[in-house]
Amino acid sequence: MFGSLRLAKISSAGLRFRKCCRKSSSVAELHSRKLVEVSGPQSGKLLQGLFTNDINSLSGTHTALYTHLLNVRGRIMFDNIVYRVNDDEYLIEVDNSLVSKFLKFVSMYNIRSKAKIAVRDEPVYASFIPQSSLLDGGYVDPRLPLLGCRHIGTPPDRATTVSASEYDRHRVALGVSEGAHDISSGKDFPFEHNLDFLNGVSFSKGCYIGQELTARTHHVGETRKRVVPVKLSEQVEDGQISLPARVSLGSRAAGKLLSTYGDIGLAVLRFPYLEQELSIKDSHVKLVGSKPAWWPEDIR
Repeated sequence: MFGSLRLAKISSAGLRFRKCCRKSSSVAELHSRKLVEVSGPQSGKLLQGLFTNDINSLSGTHTALYTHLLNVRGRIMFDNIVYRVNDDEYLIEVDNSLVSKFLKFVSMYNIRSKAKIAVRDEPVYASFIPQSSLLDGGYVDPRLPLLGCRHIGTPPDRATTVSASEYDRHRVALGVSEGAHDISSGKDFPFEHNLDFLNGVSFSKGCYIGQELTARTHHVGETRKRVVPVKLSEQVEDGQISLPARVSLGSRAAGKLLSTYGDIGLAVLRFPYLEQELSIKDSHVKLVGSKPAWWPEDIR
């Protein structure tokens, strides 16, 4: 076995604090993410009926919320971060390649609400790998504090600019999926992508699209496979492995590899196959999946 990822334990406390970027942070412009503005007196009501999380829990101008938008079969259509501007205006972070699809989807439910929906031009930045004293500004990532912060429009001025691929490796090492590169729109289930562990769902807010299956899965507790970070036996180039790829231990199916980022990646694996060297279909490359340290202690 060639080893596994080692991740530090964290706390989810303090998600609403404004202090984000630190002196030794790296910052990357996320070209894969786009902002969509939803505004108007009924904008909050519209979003509350669409998203898995409780839009009404947002308060203040520096609060962000992680959420999914599902289809009627309870499968992920879009992964989003919602930023509250005020009571009548929200900015929604969407995968850049899915913006047109997102606009069409939301517009189907906007007949009565009559909210205004528009694409914004401001770039989205992520600051991460914090090392020292706190600075003001930005939104603490609502999924995990170790992911760092989001910044809209302009990056923090005391951070080192790096490529988006460096942020992706930081995120993937933590075992967090994001966007169309990791999530198959209309196919994947939210708990497989750890929505419940990443502060992305409310079980008390009431109805939303796809709620019935999501709530039933939660109460029955039958999520037997989840996205985890994996260590690959060698560097993998884009297109080298046809993804998603079946992962197995001998003749036994263990899950599927979703995405690769050099010598690491993300895979949906069944729990019994964690920390074991697994084979990838039609590839000589091997992988080992690890349980992220930020998962609840009772998940095995």
